[in-house]
Amino acid sequence: MPQIEKKDILGTILKSTIGIIGRRTSEPYANMIIQNILTNLIDKYDFLKYIDIKTEKFKEEINLVEIDDNIEDIEIELIGSAIRDFMIALAERMGKDAGFYFIKEIKEDLPFEYEKKTKDIGVDLELIQSEFIYEIKDSEKFSLSNFDVLKNIFTLLYELLDNKLGRNFAYETLTELVGRLSTQYDPLRYVKINDVRSIQNLDIVFVDKEVNSINSEEVGSTIQKIIQETINESSDKLHDNNFSIIEHIKDNISADYSLKLKQMGVDLEVVKLKQTLLVKKVIEALIDILSESSTESYAVVIIKDIIKKYISKYEFLNYINIDSVNFSKAENAIEVSKEINSISPSNLGRAIQKIIEKVSTSLGEKAGQFFLDKLQNKVGKAYILRLEEIGVNLHMIELRRTLL
Repeated sequence: MPQIEKKDILGTILKSTIGIIGRRTSEPYANMIIQNILTNLIDKYDFLKYIDIKTEKFKEEINLVEIDDNIEDIEIELIGSAIRDFMIALAERMGKDAGFYFIKEIKEDLPFEYEKKTKDIGVDLELIQSEFIYEIKDSEKFSLSNFDVLKNIFTLLYELLDNKLGRNFAYETLTELVGRLSTQYDPLRYVKINDVRSIQNLDIVFVDKEVNSINSEEVGSTIQKIIQETINESSDKLHDNNFSIIEHIKDNISADYSLKLKQMGVDLEVVKLKQTLLVKKVIEALIDILSESSTESYAVVIIKDIIKKYISKYEFLNYINIDSVNFSKAENAIEVSKEINSISPSNLGRAIQKIIEKVSTSLGEKAGQFFLDKLQNKVGKAYILRLEEIGVNLHMIELRRTLL
């Protein structure tokens, strides 16, 4: 195949571009937009001054693109770079709708040898098209409104609770949360959970679009609180210890919503369980593990003794009450006063660490070997993440146990 001259490469691309824009808009507009883009690029690529776009309307006998022979002295790589920047600027100028498929049309319009040559000099039209589409979609991620995000999160939470705990629980829990928290979190005044139990063909949640007038960070704080309270209300009822509401949310929201949540200040990694629930869950798990090698009543006595041992150092452990007499029969045999929620998380973490360490050593070498694995399985992933957040280091406990 004969060598294609540089002016032929540029000329063919520009003529193809003029033709495609002309079909989409008008011939004068095609000439004007291309000339404007070339003018904007001329500071970076001085050789573009050798290109002259004629302003006459399309006639086959007129050469609409004239390129001075001096273009042949320019390095081909530099010409490739100019073509690439031209294509990107052109797609952006055409707008997101036309721009999506514009470059692809040029690629299909070029003769095969010219399309191959442009690729050889670093102008991969298919790649440029993909990058443009990605950038447009990426920028649109942040155009999601407060309305969109609230509706998405509430719908997701409802469906999750409905699937795990039933429709009655889902409706009653979210309705109660919206009502109770609306005095503190203004965006919730625009949210209503519909009773889809009795009325068909309703959206699960109604969100008034007036919520878009509220600062997005305030909406983010509201979402963070709703997720946190949903976890608090449902954690004791979810019997699957390996199920994490946070992980479910992360797995079921698209990337654009995930990024929007972060922009609004929502951090799914630090959505907190109430400390009362955390303490209760850990104590229940410790008693269960101790019961495997003794009796339940003896396990309760051991845990109560360990807690008593550390009360002088951590007075807030007085907020924990275990009914050893009716432990098997009483549903609320372990009571943790809500005052423990006001304790510094790091201080609570140190106390829990001491209690777990003491239980680990009390089991002896053989029984203690699998203690931490059992603990993690019994409390579940969400609680383990929360324990780590408040400073409980299970790996350090294991290391100390092995060194004894």
